[in-house]
Amino acid sequence: MKISLACLLLGLAFTSAAPDARFSCSECVDEMHKLGGMVKYGAKDIMDYLTANYCPTLPEDSHACEHDLSRHYIGMLYTIVNHFFVDGAVHICQTMGVCDARRYTCEECVEGLEWVEGYLEDPIMVAEYVVYLQQNFCTSDMHHCHDTVAAHFPAMHDMAMEKFFIPTEICNQEPVCTGEDPPTKPPQ
Repeated sequence: MKISLACLLLGLAFTSAAPDARFSCSECVDEMHKLGGMVKYGAKDIMDYLTANYCPTLPEDSHACEHDLSRHYIGMLYTIVNHFFVDGAVHICQTMGVCDARRYTCEECVEGLEWVEGYLEDPIMVAEYVVYLQQNFCTSDMHHCHDTVAAHFPAMHDMAMEKFFIPTEICNQEPVCTGEDPPTKPPQ
C-alpha cells in the first residue's frame, strides 16, 4: 500500500511539474530549433550586452574581456545552441514530457519556454555547458580557454539569460500569440 501511494505521489509530482502534455513532441522540437535560430540571430546583441555589462564587473587588470568576447563569444554561443537546442532538442522536449500532435496556444508557448528557462538555468546544465565548451570549443591554440570558460561562462550565461530569455516576450513574437497567419519573418 505504501509503495502504491509513493508511486502515485511520484507520478503526480512528475505530471504536475511538466507543461501540459497537449504541446506535442514535434511542436516542441520545432520550437527548440526556432529558439536556437532566435538566439543565433541575437548573438551579436547578446555579445554587446555582455561586453557592456559583464566586462566592467571584472578587475581592471582583466582588460582582455572585450577582446576575448568579441573574438570567441559568438562561437561559444553557436556551439551551445547547436548541441543543446538543435541536436539536443528532442532531449529537452523529453524532459518536458510532451508527445501528442496538435496546435498549441500562446499560454502553452509561455509555459513551455518557462520550462526551458528552468532547464537552461539549472546549475547542472550550466556545468554541462562549461564541460561541453571545454571539450568541443577550446583548442590547443586557445591558451587558458578551459580556465576562462570555467571562470566566466556561468556568470555570462546567467546575465544573458536574465536580459534576453523572457518567455512572454519571446512568445509574443510568435504567430500563436500575435494571431498572424501566415507568420511574418523577422527583419533581415
